[in-house]
Amino acid sequence: MRFSVIYQPTNLFSLKESNSTNSGAKSLLVPSPYSIKMALFNQAITIDGKEVFEDKKSKEFSYFKESKITYHVSGSFCVNNCFVTIQSLRDGLYRGKPSFREYIYLSDNIEIIFDVKNEEAKGYLQKYLHRINYFGKRGCFFQFVSYRDSPSEPNVKEFDSSDFSAGIMQEYDDISPNAQFKNVNNFDSGNAMREKKILIIPVRNVNSSKSYTHYKCNKA
Repeated sequence: MRFSVIYQPTNLFSLKESNSTNSGAKSLLVPSPYSIKMALFNQAITIDGKEVFEDKKSKEFSYFKESKITYHVSGSFCVNNCFVTIQSLRDGLYRGKPSFREYIYLSDNIEIIFDVKNEEAKGYLQKYLHRINYFGKRGCFFQFVSYRDSPSEPNVKEFDSSDFSAGIMQEYDDISPNAQFKNVNNFDSGNAMREKKILIIPVRNVNSSKSYTHYKCNKA
C-alpha cells in the first residue's frame, strides 16, 4: 500500500553524509530515509511517549522501521558552499574551528512516498507526518502541504548496475531491518543499526563556481 506526503521547503536544507567528518561535510540533496523516520519517532514520542516502542514485538515500531521510502523530486537544487566556525572544547577552552558545510535551496516541493503493509500502518504514520516541521539539521524547516493516496511515480531510484539512469549517486541511511528501539534511541546504550543505500538523484549540473553548484532535475 502506497501513499505520499508533500512538503514545501521553507529554509535552506542541510544534512551531512554519515561518513563525513565534523570539519568537512557535504550535504545530501534530500532527507534520508533514516532522518525522516527519526523525525517521525520524535513526533510520536513527544505526543504519545516512548513506552509503546519498548516492547520487542511492538507493531508500532515495525510500522516505522518496515516502511519503504522513495521520492519524487523536481525543479532546481542550488548547493551553497560555506565555511563556518564550529566551537570545540580543547584543553578546557572553547576554540573556533573552520569547517566546510553545504546548504541547499530547493525550488520545488518534495514528495516523500511511503510503501507500508496495511491500512493500519498508513493511519498510524499519518497521525504524525503532518506534524513534522524540519528534516536534517535543526532549523532546516519544511511545511506540510498534503497527503496523496495516488502518489507520483518515484524518480529517485536505488542504484542498479543494469540501469543507466542519469543522475548523481549519493549514499543514504535507513534503519536496519534487525534494529530494535534501543538502536534508534539516543538515550540508550545500544549501538545504532543503519542500512546503507546508494540512491540516484535525477539531476544534472547546469552551472557552478567555487561558491555554489546549480543542479536541475532531468526531464522524465
